[in-house]
Amino acid sequence: MNKKIISLILCILFTASTLFGCSFVPKALKGEQLDNDDSDDTLAASADDTSELPQTDASELPLSEPETTEPHNKTEEVNVRPAEWSAVEWEDYSSQYFTLKIPKGWKVQCRGDASQMQWMVTSPDENVGLSNLDHAYATKDAGVGQSIGMDISLSQGTVQEYFEAVFANSTDYFTVKNSCVPSNKEQLQAIRPNTPIHDYQTLYAVFKENGLEGEGIYSAVIMDSPDVITGGRNYGVWEINIVFTEWAPQGQLVNWIPVLSNIAQSFAYTDYYLQQWKSIASGNTSSPSTMSDTDPVMEAFEERSKSDIIIQEKRSDMLGEYERVYDNNTGEIYRAYNGFLDDIGSEQKRYTSITDNQYAEGFVGWIDKP
Repeated sequence: MNKKIISLILCILFTASTLFGCSFVPKALKGEQLDNDDSDDTLAASADDTSELPQTDASELPLSEPETTEPHNKTEEVNVRPAEWSAVEWEDYSSQYFTLKIPKGWKVQCRGDASQMQWMVTSPDENVGLSNLDHAYATKDAGVGQSIGMDISLSQGTVQEYFEAVFANSTDYFTVKNSCVPSNKEQLQAIRPNTPIHDYQTLYAVFKENGLEGEGIYSAVIMDSPDVITGGRNYGVWEINIVFTEWAPQGQLVNWIPVLSNIAQSFAYTDYYLQQWKSIASGNTSSPSTMSDTDPVMEAFEERSKSDIIIQEKRSDMLGEYERVYDNNTGEIYRAYNGFLDDIGSEQKRYTSITDNQYAEGFVGWIDKP
């Protein structure tokens, strides 16, 4: 019997010591030195207090959630620089002869009057612009032209021949890349039904002038005229109407076309000009000539070989160390610095490389390095 009691007491003591060991971590394990003199009292007190410890249900313990870090959105740090042609601020221009809407800061030049007038609108550096000359003349015989002080003579009377002569002395080269007969030829012919149109062409050409490599659209209507032979010389004269040009640095014309078209379409003669023109026209009921509808003129530019455009634009990007990218959120194309897509990472889906066909659509700005 005594052995059973002693065994029961030892079992109780063993159970109590096991509970104590699971409930507390001795200070020595946390790097703190225990005081040997007080160790017995401390242990005794701890053992006495175990019955008063609150019992906690494990289901009530808060669950610890893993720390999460929001992914860094590099597309928000993209340094976009809008191009001039996509951020135009417009202003009104007026003279005694005509009114226009032009980009703020651009220049307007005009010479002549209702008998013969040319107007021109250019960017501040004159690298972008358009001009319209209502009519001009060229002799059929170069010798006759020299004798009467006319600078231009045309042996064939073609539009290409005319513009090549006009720019022969001012450009390092003027090379026609494409041409077409605009779709409004019959409409223009109806204005002068008794005088056949000899040639009507729109040219797309590249050029170099004053160090600028550029591209442009050149259009004119040359009316038929009889030869006038006297003394073995031809005194006949070509009449050239609606001489219209648009130009920009090479590779940028497609970007500037909407701006230049808005300028042309805003053109309007004043009442003063119309009254002066009527007095000079002496009964001619046709309207003064100007190119306000640029859509037919654009046809030669639009008919360029797409493969040539792609090669030209890719070469331009390569030389400038650019890559073209498409913004899938806005539908716009940018000229980004080379390596931009690598920098923002393949996990983003906003910016992607453009297709070959999109090289012909121009771009709205640049993406610069941060």
